[in-house]
Amino acid sequence: MTIYPLITTERTYLCTPDHLAFSNIRKLDSDPEIMRYITGGKPRSQAESKDWIAKRLAEYKRDGFGLMPAYLKENDAFIGWGGLKLLDDTDKIEVGYRFDKLYWGQGFATEITKAVIEYAHKELGIEQLVAVTDLENEASKNVLIKSGFQYISKAHHYDTEVDYFEINLQ
Repeated sequence: MTIYPLITTERTYLCTPDHLAFSNIRKLDSDPEIMRYITGGKPRSQAESKDWIAKRLAEYKRDGFGLMPAYLKENDAFIGWGGLKLLDDTDKIEVGYRFDKLYWGQGFATEITKAVIEYAHKELGIEQLVAVTDLENEASKNVLIKSGFQYISKAHHYDTEVDYFEINLQ
């Protein structure tokens, strides 16, 4: 299968969700450290990972945007995913990302988040994006602030209290 990047950055490229390989998502979903701020560190089952991928594909077909696998340009290594989705039971469009811990602390989250923001505005005509983080996830909060998001307040999404951020792109 030929991969056509939808978004490119200096070091990475992102593709449509039909390139989400089960083995790559399983690697992320089965690592308690990676899942710390998503499930409280509880790994997802294989069935939950398959369901997660199916939801991402359905969202992309329905909405015209989604969460996309991210790869290194230099060697095509899967590093995680980033992109857009509707925020939990709202009509607001959320920026999200998750990366293999091998790639933490190297600026990939900020690089990809900025590219996703630009894509959302220039290619999709989106005028506002939101993001949420676990209350304790300082690294993710820093990514959002470096990417131009403003902290708004604490909020309740995904059945938990989160920090809520917005960016206006008008």
